[in-house]
Amino acid sequence: MATFKFLIQSKSKSANIYIRMSIDRNNVFKRKTGFVINPKDWSASKGSPHPNDEVLKNLKTDLNNFRNKLEVALNKSNTEGHITNGDWLQEQIDAINNRTPIEELDILEKYVEEFIKNAHKRKNQKGGVGLSDSRVKSYQTFLNKMVGFQEKKNKKKIHIRDVSPALAEDFKDWLEEQGYSTNYVAKNIDNLKTICRDAEKNRIETHPDYQLIEVDYEKIPTEFIITLSFKELEKIKNTKLKHTALINSRKWLILGCYTGQRGSDLLDITENNLSSIDGMKIIELEQQKTGKMVIIPVLPEAEEIINSGLPYKISLQKFNNHLKDLCKEAEIDQPTKGRKRNKETNLMQEGVYPKYELIGSHVCRRSFATNYYGKIPTPILIGITGHSTERMFLKYIGKIALDNAKQMYEYVNKLREQESQDPRKHLSVVKTAN
Repeated sequence: MATFKFLIQSKSKSANIYIRMSIDRNNVFKRKTGFVINPKDWSASKGSPHPNDEVLKNLKTDLNNFRNKLEVALNKSNTEGHITNGDWLQEQIDAINNRTPIEELDILEKYVEEFIKNAHKRKNQKGGVGLSDSRVKSYQTFLNKMVGFQEKKNKKKIHIRDVSPALAEDFKDWLEEQGYSTNYVAKNIDNLKTICRDAEKNRIETHPDYQLIEVDYEKIPTEFIITLSFKELEKIKNTKLKHTALINSRKWLILGCYTGQRGSDLLDITENNLSSIDGMKIIELEQQKTGKMVIIPVLPEAEEIINSGLPYKISLQKFNNHLKDLCKEAEIDQPTKGRKRNKETNLMQEGVYPKYELIGSHVCRRSFATNYYGKIPTPILIGITGHSTERMFLKYIGKIALDNAKQMYEYVNKLREQESQDPRKHLSVVKTAN
Protein backbone atom coordinates (compact mmCIF):
# COMPACT_ATOMS: atom_id res chain seq x y z
CA MET A 1 0.00 0.00 0.00
CA ALA A 2 1.34 3.43 -0.90
CA THR A 3 2.24 5.84 1.90
CA PHE A 4 2.20 9.63 1.95
CA LYS A 5 4.56 11.88 3.88
CA PHE A 6 5.02 15.67 3.96
CA LEU A 7 8.48 17.26 3.85
CA ILE A 8 10.28 20.51 3.09
CA GLN A 9 13.53 20.95 1.17
CA SER A 10 14.36 24.63 1.65
CA LYS A 11 15.63 26.89 4.42
CA SER A 12 13.86 29.96 3.09
CA LYS A 13 11.19 31.61 5.25
CA SER A 14 8.50 30.46 2.81
CA ALA A 15 9.57 26.90 2.11
CA ASN A 16 7.33 24.77 -0.11
CA ILE A 17 5.72 21.79 1.57
CA TYR A 18 6.03 18.69 -0.59
CA ILE A 19 4.20 15.40 -0.38
CA ARG A 20 6.02 12.17 -1.11
CA MET A 21 4.07 9.16 -2.37
CA SER A 22 5.95 5.88 -1.88
CA ILE A 23 4.47 2.89 -3.70
CA ASP A 24 7.57 0.72 -3.37
CA ARG A 25 11.34 1.15 -3.36
CA ASN A 26 11.45 1.84 -7.09
CA ASN A 27 8.34 4.03 -7.30
CA VAL A 28 8.63 7.14 -5.18
CA PHE A 29 7.07 10.41 -6.41
CA LYS A 30 7.25 13.87 -4.93
CA ARG A 31 5.22 17.01 -5.75
CA LYS A 32 4.54 20.47 -4.27
CA THR A 33 1.31 20.67 -2.27
CA GLY A 34 0.78 24.40 -2.70
CA PHE A 35 1.34 25.03 1.03
CA VAL A 36 4.36 26.90 2.47
CA ILE A 37 5.90 27.21 5.95
CA ASN A 38 8.82 28.73 7.79
CA PRO A 39 11.32 25.87 8.43
CA LYS A 40 11.58 26.82 12.14
CA ASP A 41 7.90 25.86 12.48
CA TRP A 42 8.37 22.45 10.87
CA SER A 43 9.02 19.06 12.48
CA ALA A 44 11.09 16.94 10.08
CA SER A 45 10.68 13.79 12.20
CA LYS A 46 6.88 14.04 12.34
CA GLY A 47 6.48 15.51 8.84
CA SER A 48 4.09 18.21 10.08
CA PRO A 49 4.02 21.73 11.53
CA HIS A 50 4.74 22.40 15.22
CA PRO A 51 1.27 23.34 16.61
CA ASN A 52 2.60 26.40 18.37
CA ASP A 53 -0.24 28.75 17.42
CA GLU A 54 -3.69 28.80 15.82
CA VAL A 55 -2.32 29.36 12.30
CA LEU A 56 0.01 26.35 12.51
CA LYS A 57 -2.76 24.20 14.03
CA ASN A 58 -5.03 25.07 11.09
CA LEU A 59 -2.19 24.30 8.65
CA LYS A 60 -1.69 20.90 10.25
CA THR A 61 -5.43 20.22 9.94
CA ASP A 62 -5.39 21.30 6.27
CA LEU A 63 -2.44 19.00 5.53
CA ASN A 64 -4.16 16.06 7.23
CA ASN A 65 -7.30 16.69 5.14
CA PHE A 66 -5.09 16.98 2.07
CA ARG A 67 -3.53 13.57 2.79
CA ASN A 68 -6.92 12.00 3.47
CA LYS A 69 -8.21 13.14 0.06
CA LEU A 70 -5.15 11.67 -1.62
CA GLU A 71 -5.67 8.35 0.15
CA VAL A 72 -9.31 8.23 -0.96
CA ALA A 73 -8.29 9.01 -4.55
CA LEU A 74 -5.56 6.36 -4.40
CA ASN A 75 -7.95 3.66 -3.19
CA LYS A 76 -10.36 4.55 -6.00
CA SER A 77 -7.61 4.46 -8.63
CA ASN A 78 -6.35 1.08 -7.39
CA THR A 79 -9.88 -0.33 -7.46
CA GLU A 80 -10.40 0.90 -11.02
CA GLY A 81 -6.99 -0.32 -12.15
CA HIS A 82 -5.53 3.10 -13.02
CA ILE A 83 -1.79 3.73 -13.09
CA THR A 84 -0.58 5.76 -10.12
CA ASN A 85 2.60 7.68 -10.81
CA GLY A 86 3.94 11.24 -10.68
CA ASP A 87 1.47 12.48 -13.25
CA TRP A 88 -1.41 10.94 -11.33
CA LEU A 89 -0.19 12.59 -8.11
CA GLN A 90 0.01 16.01 -9.77
CA GLU A 91 -3.49 15.65 -11.21
CA GLN A 92 -4.91 14.82 -7.77
CA ILE A 93 -3.12 17.79 -6.17
CA ASP A 94 -4.50 20.11 -8.87
CA ALA A 95 -8.00 18.77 -8.24
CA ILE A 96 -7.73 19.20 -4.44
CA ASN A 97 -6.49 22.77 -4.88
CA ASN A 98 -9.33 23.55 -7.31
CA ARG A 99 -6.95 24.19 -10.16
CA THR A 100 -8.32 23.62 -13.64
CA PRO A 101 -8.20 19.84 -13.91
CA ILE A 102 -6.45 18.26 -16.86
CA GLU A 103 -9.05 16.46 -18.89
CA GLU A 104 -8.04 13.12 -20.33
CA LEU A 105 -8.17 14.42 -23.90
CA ASP A 106 -5.77 17.24 -23.02
CA ILE A 107 -3.09 14.55 -22.91
CA LEU A 108 -1.58 14.03 -26.36
CA GLU A 109 -1.40 10.25 -26.07
CA LYS A 110 -5.06 9.98 -25.01
CA TYR A 111 -6.19 12.36 -27.74
CA VAL A 112 -4.44 10.34 -30.45
CA GLU A 113 -6.00 7.14 -29.10
CA GLU A 114 -9.43 8.75 -29.32
CA PHE A 115 -8.61 10.11 -32.79
CA ILE A 116 -7.78 6.60 -34.01
CA LYS A 117 -10.81 5.11 -32.27
CA ASN A 118 -13.11 7.47 -34.20
CA ALA A 119 -11.22 7.28 -37.50
CA HIS A 120 -14.25 5.71 -39.20
CA LYS A 121 -16.28 8.87 -38.42
CA ARG A 122 -13.74 11.44 -39.61
CA LYS A 123 -13.87 13.29 -42.91
CA ASN A 124 -11.33 12.16 -45.47
CA GLN A 125 -9.61 13.83 -48.43
CA LYS A 126 -12.25 12.47 -50.77
CA GLY A 127 -14.95 14.51 -49.07
CA GLY A 128 -16.45 11.36 -47.59
CA VAL A 129 -16.33 9.83 -44.13
CA GLY A 130 -13.81 7.36 -42.76
CA LEU A 131 -10.01 7.37 -42.91
CA SER A 132 -8.29 4.69 -44.98
CA ASP A 133 -6.61 1.71 -43.31
CA SER A 134 -3.19 3.04 -44.32
CA ARG A 135 -3.95 6.46 -42.78
CA VAL A 136 -5.11 4.86 -39.52
CA LYS A 137 -1.96 2.74 -39.49
CA SER A 138 0.10 5.90 -39.96
CA TYR A 139 -1.48 7.49 -36.87
CA GLN A 140 -1.00 4.30 -34.85
CA THR A 141 2.68 4.27 -35.78
CA PHE A 142 2.92 7.94 -34.83
CA LEU A 143 1.33 7.19 -31.45
CA ASN A 144 3.84 4.39 -30.79
CA LYS A 145 6.75 6.68 -31.65
CA MET A 146 5.41 9.50 -29.48
CA VAL A 147 5.02 7.16 -26.50
CA GLY A 148 8.57 5.92 -27.09
CA PHE A 149 9.77 9.52 -27.17
CA GLN A 150 8.09 10.21 -23.82
CA GLU A 151 9.64 7.16 -22.19
CA LYS A 152 13.16 7.41 -23.59
CA LYS A 153 13.44 11.11 -22.89
CA ASN A 154 12.09 10.63 -19.35
CA LYS A 155 9.34 13.15 -20.08
CA LYS A 156 6.04 13.34 -18.25
CA LYS A 157 2.90 12.81 -20.25
CA ILE A 158 2.89 15.35 -23.07
CA HIS A 159 -0.19 17.57 -23.15
CA ILE A 160 -1.62 19.09 -26.31
CA ARG A 161 -0.73 22.55 -25.03
CA ASP A 162 2.93 21.46 -24.67
CA VAL A 163 3.34 20.81 -28.40
CA SER A 164 5.49 23.78 -29.37
CA PRO A 165 8.00 24.14 -32.24
CA ALA A 166 10.73 23.38 -29.70
CA LEU A 167 9.09 20.11 -28.59
CA ALA A 168 8.48 19.13 -32.23
CA GLU A 169 12.17 19.74 -32.93
CA ASP A 170 13.12 17.50 -29.97
CA PHE A 171 10.81 14.79 -31.30
CA LYS A 172 12.34 15.17 -34.77
CA ASP A 173 15.88 14.89 -33.36
CA TRP A 174 14.93 11.79 -31.39
CA LEU A 175 13.45 10.11 -34.48
CA GLU A 176 16.57 10.94 -36.49
CA GLU A 177 18.71 9.43 -33.72
CA GLN A 178 16.80 6.18 -34.26
CA GLY A 179 18.00 6.22 -37.88
CA TYR A 180 14.66 6.97 -39.57
CA SER A 181 14.61 8.58 -43.02
CA THR A 182 13.91 12.28 -43.53
CA ASN A 183 10.47 11.61 -45.02
CA TYR A 184 9.52 9.15 -42.27
CA VAL A 185 10.43 11.80 -39.69
CA ALA A 186 8.51 14.45 -41.64
CA LYS A 187 5.41 12.25 -41.75
CA ASN A 188 5.43 11.90 -37.97
CA ILE A 189 5.85 15.66 -37.48
CA ASP A 190 3.03 16.20 -39.99
CA ASN A 191 0.79 13.86 -37.99
CA LEU A 192 1.70 15.72 -34.78
CA LYS A 193 0.63 19.00 -36.33
CA THR A 194 -2.58 17.47 -37.70
CA ILE A 195 -3.51 16.21 -34.23
CA CYS A 196 -2.99 19.72 -32.81
CA ARG A 197 -5.22 21.24 -35.51
CA ASP A 198 -7.94 18.71 -34.77
CA ALA A 199 -7.66 19.33 -31.03
CA GLU A 200 -7.94 23.08 -31.59
CA LYS A 201 -11.17 22.54 -33.54
CA ASN A 202 -12.49 20.60 -30.56
CA ARG A 203 -11.61 23.48 -28.21
CA ILE A 204 -8.71 21.68 -26.56
CA GLU A 205 -6.03 24.13 -25.41
CA THR A 206 -3.07 24.15 -27.84
CA HIS A 207 0.28 25.88 -27.80
CA PRO A 208 -0.03 29.36 -29.37
CA ASP A 209 2.89 28.66 -31.74
CA TYR A 210 2.11 25.11 -32.85
CA GLN A 211 1.29 26.36 -36.37
CA LEU A 212 4.94 27.37 -36.70
CA ILE A 213 6.05 23.74 -36.54
CA GLU A 214 7.92 23.02 -39.78
CA VAL A 215 7.43 19.83 -41.77
CA ASP A 216 10.38 19.14 -44.07
CA TYR A 217 9.80 16.43 -46.65
CA GLU A 218 12.78 15.43 -48.76
CA LYS A 219 12.45 15.54 -52.52
CA ILE A 220 13.17 12.18 -54.11
CA PRO A 221 16.35 12.54 -56.19
CA THR A 222 15.57 12.08 -59.89
CA GLU A 223 18.01 9.17 -60.13
CA PHE A 224 16.07 7.32 -57.40
CA ILE A 225 12.82 7.29 -59.41
CA ILE A 226 12.51 3.73 -60.67
CA THR A 227 10.62 2.96 -63.90
CA LEU A 228 10.48 0.23 -66.52
CA SER A 229 10.96 1.28 -70.13
CA PHE A 230 8.90 -0.13 -73.01
CA LYS A 231 11.93 -2.26 -73.94
CA GLU A 232 12.18 -3.68 -70.41
CA LEU A 233 8.46 -4.38 -70.34
CA GLU A 234 8.77 -6.28 -73.60
CA LYS A 235 11.66 -8.28 -72.14
CA ILE A 236 9.56 -9.16 -69.08
CA LYS A 237 6.62 -10.04 -71.31
CA ASN A 238 8.74 -12.51 -73.32
CA THR A 239 10.43 -14.18 -70.35
CA LYS A 240 9.50 -17.82 -69.88
CA LEU A 241 8.05 -18.41 -66.43
CA LYS A 242 7.15 -21.59 -64.60
CA HIS A 243 5.48 -20.35 -61.43
CA THR A 244 1.80 -19.41 -61.59
CA ALA A 245 2.27 -16.63 -59.03
CA LEU A 246 4.88 -14.90 -61.22
CA ILE A 247 2.79 -15.32 -64.36
CA ASN A 248 -0.17 -13.76 -62.55
CA SER A 249 1.95 -10.88 -61.21
CA ARG A 250 3.32 -10.26 -64.71
CA LYS A 251 -0.24 -9.75 -65.89
CA TRP A 252 -0.85 -7.21 -63.15
CA LEU A 253 2.43 -5.47 -63.95
CA ILE A 254 1.71 -5.14 -67.68
CA LEU A 255 -1.84 -4.01 -66.96
CA GLY A 256 -0.54 -1.47 -64.44
CA CYS A 257 2.15 -0.02 -66.70
CA TYR A 258 -0.44 0.60 -69.44
CA THR A 259 -3.21 1.99 -67.20
CA GLY A 260 -1.17 4.22 -64.87
CA GLN A 261 -2.86 3.33 -61.58
CA ARG A 262 -1.57 2.93 -58.03
CA GLY A 263 -1.06 -0.62 -56.86
CA SER A 264 -4.02 -0.48 -54.48
CA ASP A 265 -6.38 0.60 -57.31
CA LEU A 266 -4.84 -1.69 -59.91
CA LEU A 267 -5.28 -4.86 -57.84
CA ASP A 268 -8.98 -4.07 -57.32
CA ILE A 269 -9.79 -4.05 -61.04
CA THR A 270 -12.42 -6.65 -61.97
CA GLU A 271 -14.77 -7.30 -64.86
CA ASN A 272 -17.11 -4.76 -63.26
CA ASN A 273 -14.65 -1.99 -64.10
CA LEU A 274 -14.65 -2.85 -67.81
CA SER A 275 -17.02 -1.30 -70.32
CA SER A 276 -17.04 0.44 -73.69
CA ILE A 277 -18.09 3.83 -75.06
CA ASP A 278 -18.58 4.42 -78.76
CA GLY A 279 -16.73 1.21 -79.50
CA MET A 280 -13.76 2.16 -77.29
CA LYS A 281 -12.97 -0.23 -74.46
CA ILE A 282 -12.39 1.54 -71.15
CA ILE A 283 -11.67 0.89 -67.49
CA GLU A 284 -13.64 2.98 -65.00
CA LEU A 285 -12.62 3.19 -61.36
CA GLU A 286 -12.65 5.42 -58.31
CA GLN A 287 -9.17 5.99 -56.96
CA GLN A 288 -9.00 5.02 -53.29
CA LYS A 289 -6.59 7.74 -52.19
CA THR A 290 -8.23 10.74 -53.86
CA GLY A 291 -11.78 9.57 -54.53
CA LYS A 292 -11.40 10.71 -58.16
CA MET A 293 -13.28 8.87 -60.89
CA VAL A 294 -10.99 8.08 -63.81
CA ILE A 295 -11.73 6.62 -67.23
CA ILE A 296 -8.78 4.81 -68.80
CA PRO A 297 -8.70 3.79 -72.45
CA VAL A 298 -7.70 0.14 -72.86
CA LEU A 299 -4.47 0.20 -74.86
CA PRO A 300 -3.54 -2.82 -77.01
CA GLU A 301 -1.11 -4.21 -74.41
CA ALA A 302 -3.76 -3.95 -71.68
CA GLU A 303 -6.41 -5.43 -73.98
CA GLU A 304 -4.19 -8.44 -74.57
CA ILE A 305 -4.10 -9.08 -70.81
CA ILE A 306 -7.86 -8.61 -70.46
CA ASN A 307 -8.64 -10.92 -73.40
CA SER A 308 -6.47 -13.66 -71.90
CA GLY A 309 -8.40 -13.38 -68.62
CA LEU A 310 -7.85 -10.86 -65.86
CA PRO A 311 -5.25 -11.93 -63.29
CA TYR A 312 -6.53 -13.25 -59.98
CA LYS A 313 -6.52 -10.91 -56.98
CA ILE A 314 -3.50 -10.81 -54.66
CA SER A 315 -2.45 -8.54 -51.79
CA LEU A 316 -0.28 -5.51 -52.40
CA GLN A 317 2.46 -7.03 -50.25
CA LYS A 318 2.56 -10.23 -52.29
CA PHE A 319 2.52 -8.20 -55.50
CA ASN A 320 5.56 -6.24 -54.33
CA ASN A 321 7.42 -9.44 -53.43
CA HIS A 322 6.52 -11.22 -56.68
CA LEU A 323 7.59 -8.24 -58.79
CA LYS A 324 11.15 -8.50 -57.51
CA ASP A 325 11.28 -12.22 -58.32
CA LEU A 326 9.64 -11.61 -61.71
CA CYS A 327 12.13 -8.91 -62.72
CA LYS A 328 15.00 -11.05 -61.49
CA GLU A 329 13.82 -13.87 -63.75
CA ALA A 330 13.66 -11.38 -66.64
CA GLU A 331 17.23 -10.24 -65.84
CA ILE A 332 16.26 -6.65 -65.09
CA ASP A 333 19.44 -6.47 -63.05
CA GLN A 334 21.48 -3.47 -64.21
CA PRO A 335 23.17 -1.62 -61.30
CA THR A 336 20.74 1.12 -60.26
CA LYS A 337 20.84 3.87 -57.62
CA GLY A 338 18.00 3.65 -55.18
CA ARG A 339 16.75 2.93 -51.68
CA LYS A 340 15.68 -0.35 -50.19
CA ARG A 341 14.90 -1.57 -46.71
CA ASN A 342 17.78 -2.99 -44.71
CA LYS A 343 16.47 -6.27 -43.24
CA GLU A 344 18.66 -5.97 -40.14
CA THR A 345 17.79 -2.38 -39.20
CA ASN A 346 14.38 -2.26 -40.95
CA LEU A 347 15.37 1.21 -42.24
CA MET A 348 15.63 2.52 -45.80
CA GLN A 349 19.20 2.55 -47.10
CA GLU A 350 20.61 4.28 -50.15
CA GLY A 351 22.95 2.45 -52.45
CA VAL A 352 23.49 0.84 -55.85
CA TYR A 353 21.56 -2.42 -56.27
CA PRO A 354 20.45 -4.76 -59.05
CA LYS A 355 17.38 -3.00 -60.44
CA TYR A 356 14.99 -5.86 -59.67
CA GLU A 357 15.63 -5.33 -55.94
CA LEU A 358 14.17 -1.81 -56.22
CA ILE A 359 11.02 -2.77 -58.10
CA GLY A 360 7.65 -2.48 -56.36
CA SER A 361 4.05 -1.65 -57.21
CA HIS A 362 4.97 2.03 -57.51
CA VAL A 363 6.72 1.19 -60.78
CA CYS A 364 3.41 0.74 -62.62
CA ARG A 365 2.09 4.30 -62.34
CA ARG A 366 5.52 5.89 -62.69
CA SER A 367 6.40 3.85 -65.76
CA PHE A 368 3.14 4.78 -67.45
CA ALA A 369 3.60 8.48 -66.70
CA THR A 370 7.28 8.49 -67.71
CA ASN A 371 6.96 6.39 -70.86
CA TYR A 372 4.11 8.45 -72.29
CA TYR A 373 5.35 11.86 -71.14
CA GLY A 374 6.08 13.94 -74.26
CA LYS A 375 4.19 11.49 -76.49
CA ILE A 376 0.73 12.22 -75.08
CA PRO A 377 -0.32 15.72 -73.90
CA THR A 378 0.35 16.06 -70.18
CA PRO A 379 -3.25 17.07 -69.25
CA ILE A 380 -4.47 13.77 -70.73
CA LEU A 381 -1.91 11.80 -68.71
CA ILE A 382 -2.88 13.69 -65.55
CA GLY A 383 -6.53 12.79 -66.15
CA ILE A 384 -5.56 9.12 -66.05
CA THR A 385 -2.97 9.09 -63.24
CA GLY A 386 -5.17 11.32 -61.10
CA HIS A 387 -2.55 13.90 -60.11
CA SER A 388 -4.07 17.16 -58.87
CA THR A 389 -1.75 19.48 -60.78
CA GLU A 390 0.79 19.39 -63.58
CA ARG A 391 3.44 20.45 -61.06
CA MET A 392 2.74 17.39 -58.94
CA PHE A 393 2.76 15.17 -62.01
CA LEU A 394 6.15 16.47 -63.18
CA LYS A 395 7.59 16.14 -59.69
CA TYR A 396 6.28 12.57 -59.54
CA ILE A 397 8.22 11.52 -62.64
CA GLY A 398 11.23 13.68 -61.84
CA LYS A 399 10.83 16.21 -64.62
CA ILE A 400 12.19 19.75 -64.29
CA ALA A 401 11.79 23.10 -66.04
CA LEU A 402 14.47 22.17 -68.58
CA ASP A 403 12.42 19.14 -69.62
CA ASN A 404 9.45 21.42 -70.32
CA ALA A 405 11.62 23.67 -72.48
CA LYS A 406 12.95 20.69 -74.44
CA GLN A 407 9.44 19.30 -74.90
CA MET A 408 8.15 22.63 -76.25
CA TYR A 409 11.14 22.89 -78.58
CA GLU A 410 10.41 19.41 -79.96
CA TYR A 411 6.71 20.19 -80.42
CA VAL A 412 7.49 23.39 -82.34
CA ASN A 413 9.91 21.54 -84.61
CA LYS A 414 7.32 18.85 -85.28
CA LEU A 415 4.71 21.47 -86.18
CA ARG A 416 7.12 23.15 -88.57
CA GLU A 417 7.96 19.82 -90.14
CA GLN A 418 4.28 18.96 -90.57
CA GLU A 419 3.58 22.35 -92.12
CA SER A 420 6.44 21.96 -94.59
CA GLN A 421 5.19 18.51 -95.64
CA ASP A 422 1.49 19.41 -95.89
CA PRO A 423 0.52 19.71 -99.62
CA ARG A 424 -2.36 22.03 -98.72
CA LYS A 425 0.13 24.39 -97.13
CA HIS A 426 2.09 24.51 -100.41
CA LEU A 427 -1.10 25.06 -102.37
CA SER A 428 -2.15 28.00 -100.21
CA VAL A 429 1.24 29.52 -100.67
CA VAL A 430 1.01 29.22 -104.51
CA LYS A 431 -2.47 30.75 -104.54
CA THR A 432 -1.31 33.62 -102.40
CA ALA A 433 1.64 34.23 -104.71
CA ASN A 434 -0.65 34.32 -107.77
